[in-house]
Amino acid sequence: MQISHLKIRDFRNLVDVEFEPCAGINLIYGPNASGKTSLLEAIYYLSHLRSFRTPNISDLINKEADSLSLYAKAIDRFEHQIPIGINRSKSSLEVRANQKNIQRVADLTCILPVLAIHPDSYRLITGSPSERRSYIDWGVFHVEHGFFNAWQRYRKTLSQRNAALKSGEKASYCKLWDKELEQSAQHIDSLRGRYLEALQPLLEPLIEQFFPDQLVKMVYKRGWKSGQNLISVLDQAFDRDRARGFTQYGPHRADLDIQVDGKSAQTGISRGQQKVLVAILKLAQVALYTRESSRHCVLLYDDLAAELDDSHRKKIMGVLRELSIQLFLTAIEPEQIDLQSWTQSRMFHVEQGQLK
Repeated sequence: MQISHLKIRDFRNLVDVEFEPCAGINLIYGPNASGKTSLLEAIYYLSHLRSFRTPNISDLINKEADSLSLYAKAIDRFEHQIPIGINRSKSSLEVRANQKNIQRVADLTCILPVLAIHPDSYRLITGSPSERRSYIDWGVFHVEHGFFNAWQRYRKTLSQRNAALKSGEKASYCKLWDKELEQSAQHIDSLRGRYLEALQPLLEPLIEQFFPDQLVKMVYKRGWKSGQNLISVLDQAFDRDRARGFTQYGPHRADLDIQVDGKSAQTGISRGQQKVLVAILKLAQVALYTRESSRHCVLLYDDLAAELDDSHRKKIMGVLRELSIQLFLTAIEPEQIDLQSWTQSRMFHVEQGQLK
């Protein structure tokens, strides 16, 4: 999937922007606060209905407007054009794709798969377990059929069990949900494990290239004790669950323990190394998506030149060049990014919210 046409209205300082990106690399350059990141943010919003910078819709709507609108034409692998349109105010949301109303974010993400690497992406390593679960689940959702339905069933059942716990219902009533939780949890855990196993062979050569003298290891923690089924764990923890009013074990508590030379990557490596590690984690994910789905993904890379030193920047650009993706890249100066070896490239200048 690639974006062939993009129209942005009143998204942050992008009041009236319209352009046609190419299928390869699109370099967006300009001074700080010119609107470069906002452009990437708008593309991300087209896929996720949220920003990678703020949870507040009021931050996204231009201060002189009451609503924002985004319109894109996406081209699938069969060369079919799929129009996508979003109108969003502080109180309403309208989403259409391929002449149909879209009710679920998952449907939109499936149509236009978008990944972003940006200055806050290091939180994949330093942030809460939810950051790492999101990383895993983006890939599992796009690669493993049945994951979304299993996750929906699990979340609904978990919500019912937590409500029963919180309201102090009898143990027999609270435990009515345990069997369904266990069945959905096993399915989710199996799909996550299979995905990470498939990811590893694509990640290993990147680790060798970027961390040649260090041992990088990922340990998947499923959210409850290994060697035990979830029903037994829930039964053992029931009194504590009821005292706290929520379920403490299950795939909603899963994590990915990322280690470098036996130490947690959260504290054992520098911020610069964390950013490099996050980049290769996501690039491996893009490569696996392309291989398993036979589709192209859109990758947004914000301020690569500022995030990485010259050596790592050149290496990352080499990896990007080999991926079958549409890439949107930002920089302050065009000279910071070498486009000569790309077969398809376009350059756009942004200044004060205007694109040329």
